[in-house]
Amino acid sequence: FFDNKFLMNNAEHINQFYMFIKTNNKQYNSPNEMKERFQVFLQNAHKVNMHNNNKNSLYKKELNRFADLTYHEFKNKYLSLRSSKPLKNSKYLLDQMNYEEVIKKYRGEENFDHAAYDWRLHSGVTPVKDQKNCGSCWAFSSIGSVESQYAIRKNKLITLSEQELVDCSFKNYGCNGGLINNAFEDMIELGGICPDGDYPYVSDAPNLCNIDRCTEKYGIKNYLSVPDNKLKEALRFLGPISISVAVSDDFAFYKEGIFDGECGDQLNHAVMLVGFGMKEIVNPLTKKGEKHYYYIIKNSWGQQWGERGFINIETDESGLMRKC
Repeated sequence: FFDNKFLMNNAEHINQFYMFIKTNNKQYNSPNEMKERFQVFLQNAHKVNMHNNNKNSLYKKELNRFADLTYHEFKNKYLSLRSSKPLKNSKYLLDQMNYEEVIKKYRGEENFDHAAYDWRLHSGVTPVKDQKNCGSCWAFSSIGSVESQYAIRKNKLITLSEQELVDCSFKNYGCNGGLINNAFEDMIELGGICPDGDYPYVSDAPNLCNIDRCTEKYGIKNYLSVPDNKLKEALRFLGPISISVAVSDDFAFYKEGIFDGECGDQLNHAVMLVGFGMKEIVNPLTKKGEKHYYYIIKNSWGQQWGERGFINIETDESGLMRKC
């Protein structure tokens, strides 16, 4: 595929590329396509190396399964959250007044530590899943929140079917994107969702809606809109929250640490907020320890991405600063 001179000059990266192909089961249609993908891989490798040599950054990047995609291609394929319009007259959406009532019921007069709470340590987060080649982040985010509520409120660890939402949520667009609100609305109107075992995920393979695949469904009666200035409080006392983030090229190649990189220019991806934390890190210039606060996000790009499927995103102690 490559001539000798090119091979000599790029031997290290070519070996890396072949390992990438093998690890990620990549298949290309022609030698030309393979060359094109290698050029993209080279550009991404350069960006990752440049970033990882920057000692001031709080996070590291790596070449993951997206390494042969340009940001434009990645965005079109995986960042499928639709632009949100406020829902008018929803009979299921509880607003800010309802929020105060709900939080009073679960919080009472209790104070909480604004530095750290992680639902993964309190049996409130189900395993990370993989949306694969389907723009279904909206389904994974909403289903994940419902799974967490069953774990926290009913002590039931269940895995629900994103595929049923992809097939049957007609307010959304299947693998071509959707909205978290619409997912909750349709989940209620469908009378609940089947377990994943009865209605397994097939990603972007053609599939027709079939709501009768199971005898027992799991659902919700309504859902709550959380005010931006109450995220940490809601997270601590109510459980993980479905949110949208503005994903960038930097975000796509996240490996570990506290993400303080560039964000996207608009909200384009649905994820779950599952905790918050604080880490003291020594500033390389002042040699003094500095407190860095972060939100813990559960993604739907599999457990090989980021920190076993999670990313820590920089915030402040109050939680008001939302990096992305």
